[in-house]
Amino acid sequence: MKYLNLICLSILTFWLSPANLPFADVDTLCRIAEAQRDVSYVGVRLKTIGTSNGTRTMEVLVIHKSAEHSYRKVLSIVGEKQPVEREQGRGTHEKNRRRRSRNRDRARKLGEWERNRSQFSKKEIELLSQNYQLELEHLSDKTLNYETALLAIKPKLPGRPAKYITFARKNGVILEVKDLDSEGTLREMFAYTRLSFDPEVVQTQWQKYQNEIHVAPRRSQPISYENANALLNGKLVLPAYLPAGFQLLELRWIKDRERAIHLTYTDGLLGFSIFETIGSRMRGDRRGKKIDIGGTTLYRHKRGHEDVFIWSRADIVFFLYGAVPSPEKLKVVKSIITRDVKEK
Repeated sequence: MKYLNLICLSILTFWLSPANLPFADVDTLCRIAEAQRDVSYVGVRLKTIGTSNGTRTMEVLVIHKSAEHSYRKVLSIVGEKQPVEREQGRGTHEKNRRRRSRNRDRARKLGEWERNRSQFSKKEIELLSQNYQLELEHLSDKTLNYETALLAIKPKLPGRPAKYITFARKNGVILEVKDLDSEGTLREMFAYTRLSFDPEVVQTQWQKYQNEIHVAPRRSQPISYENANALLNGKLVLPAYLPAGFQLLELRWIKDRERAIHLTYTDGLLGFSIFETIGSRMRGDRRGKKIDIGGTTLYRHKRGHEDVFIWSRADIVFFLYGAVPSPEKLKVVKSIITRDVKEK
């Protein structure tokens, strides 16, 4: 937490200069990030997710006792809706197969505890302050009897998403979040319907559920560039091209695969991932459209709304996906292939 405060202080020193003061409220963003770690609460929220398969709304129980003990589980599926054109274009067999698959996924997820991820890491706060415009507005309406404010995170560059955070003014805890894509379409949101900061209520709920909270350890762990490169026999390749404002967020070693590295890149809000794995089998089984770049064949197919790119070189399988526009992802792919060829 001390390091987070130092990060926020250094960012604020820049933004609070006369030239930058009207364009950001980084102090508010830092306060929200700290509240998500330090303030204990328990509540129920409705979460809606939009995908290529339609929308799903879930009722989710959240217990945040501390930064180390923060969990959630889906209590029920409130509603689902599929695009009309998708349903009309399917045969009866295909509809039934997809319905059974959704039901299996729903049964698996219901009642399954998961860890809560912090909304913003230190690095993400730093990048948000550089790449997005932050606007603070005090709201007149109360939410769950709490006085609220709205932090709007708006892109400075075209083709980037936006985020709107409604939070309690008394402590900075998030009450509602809306995520919009670059076209202004709502892709995901959540809003609390019940929420308590009372320490006794939090402790009571924690005692009620703590014995049933069994969360599997993360499948990956942070790794340095040097160790990641050694794990891939010196064949780790970083992209020579990144979209404007993007930086490497972290490298992680995927523990259940002996030699697989996950690279995450972000501009603070938007992100994409690259997996580099020793092996010959490509995920996706070479389905999708073939593209040739400098003698390397890559395959592009859809995963939800997004294009995924898969290719293989020198016993390394590459897998790239994320919400970045496909032309930008393709530039990243080309830069990896070109750099890989030049270094051989």
